[in-house]
Amino acid sequence: MITSRRRFAGRCPFAVTVALLLLYAGPLMAVDAISASRRTAVVQAIERVQPAVVSVHVTYRERVLVRRFRQDPFFDLFAPFMVPGERDRTSTGSGFIVDQAGHILTNAHVVGDPERLLRIDIALPDGRSLEARHVASDHAFDLAVLQVGAQDLPVAPLGDSSDILIGEWAIAIGNPFDLGPTASIGLVSALNRNFTKPQNGYYYRNMIQTDAAINPGNSGGALVNAAGEVIGVNSFIYTGGDYSIGSIGIGFAIPINAARSFLVEVEQHGQPRQPWTGILYLQDLTRVLAEQLSLASTDGALVVQITPDSPADEAGLERGDVILAVNQERVRNVDDAIAMLKGFRVDEECYLDVIRFGEAIRLRLRLAEMPQSRRRWN
Repeated sequence: MITSRRRFAGRCPFAVTVALLLLYAGPLMAVDAISASRRTAVVQAIERVQPAVVSVHVTYRERVLVRRFRQDPFFDLFAPFMVPGERDRTSTGSGFIVDQAGHILTNAHVVGDPERLLRIDIALPDGRSLEARHVASDHAFDLAVLQVGAQDLPVAPLGDSSDILIGEWAIAIGNPFDLGPTASIGLVSALNRNFTKPQNGYYYRNMIQTDAAINPGNSGGALVNAAGEVIGVNSFIYTGGDYSIGSIGIGFAIPINAARSFLVEVEQHGQPRQPWTGILYLQDLTRVLAEQLSLASTDGALVVQITPDSPADEAGLERGDVILAVNQERVRNVDDAIAMLKGFRVDEECYLDVIRFGEAIRLRLRLAEMPQSRRRWN
């Protein structure tokens, strides 16, 4: 029997080879299948965008109070004299490269006051460190653009924030706590979140809400979909308390389409133009005012004063009108009206639903660029 097998093997080497291949092919194919299964859409999306997400280190000069001691040690011990002073400070954030020219999109609050900037350093995931210059900031939208000079820069693909699905994957990529390139994953929790009260001095509107972990230092980083496209600029979080700074799964990102509009504005005009309505003063409605104006509720914003020959004047808005809606979005108070109107850029139009002497009127308002002489009025 042994002899016959040896004769068979000697006569059929091909059969032996096939048998050996079949013996080892199973485990090899299983390893390949496992490796392929690990490379999910999320992994590929991170690989596509993360090389273009940078760490931003901003050194600026801040105003502080410093101690100035008197000659009397007794008074110095209990009540040192405080005088204004300055010191250099460095803060960190994130950004992402949007073109081969080296433009980097980030938040305006990451950059801070451009007039107090001393230096901006950019760290790329590939190990390069570059100095950046500040190009422009838009404090109405909390956006800023920087620029570095370098070759072969990775560029983040920009998506379309009008085509986002609630529940789809959302990947936050940035530099939390200055740890370096970091990715976290969650879902798109909600869309079109509006904040009528300023958050850290900014009016945020139409925000993307996500439960992907966003922490201090993530500001200015990329919110990415499973296709590896940037759909938002991570901007701020709810922390659950005044003394807490960590993520509790409620973060917000500026839609990338709003950021695109900002980049176009900078490209065409060098700086974002300041939009102007010509509405000088609005007032909340009290119950007494609502009754005098024959209104059923105190919802709305009362127009107290407008500028002659301004966009509001040309639209037909008059003193005493009550603005009830902007583009059919209900206005509850003055903060609502201000936040909505700040969301438009120069040459954009909106419709105002107003009540005038009990009559409902719809007006078309086209925003203009604020004249230099009016800049102090906002």
